[in-house]
Amino acid sequence: MTTHKIAVPAISEEGLDSPISGHFGKSPMFVVSTIEDGKIVEVETVMNAGHSSCAEPVMALADRGVKILIALGMGQRPYMVTQQVGIAVVRAEGTTVREVLQNYLEGSSSDMGTDALCGGGSGHH
Repeated sequence: MTTHKIAVPAISEEGLDSPISGHFGKSPMFVVSTIEDGKIVEVETVMNAGHSSCAEPVMALADRGVKILIALGMGQRPYMVTQQVGIAVVRAEGTTVREVLQNYLEGSSSDMGTDALCGGGSGHH
């Protein structure tokens, strides 16, 4: 049995039906889903506590056992931290957490490269 946790930045507490947040670091929350053998078996919403460094949201997800982060984009500093702690970053395809997870599980998502990283201040990632 293969089990892993996936986090998606979200803007509301609607679980799988929440719209995804376009800005990783300023996302109000993350929907963390446990995946077993390609199926969603558990969903929890984790609030994004205020942070003084770009590493804090990443470390909070790592502490919860997250191994994959699916996002529209993010800054270079948090991206570097994900790489250091072993969290794979995948480019989000879809508008809700459910849609993004479904696309990922069907194999229609791709790894996020440095081209999707923002320099900060743009408010889009």
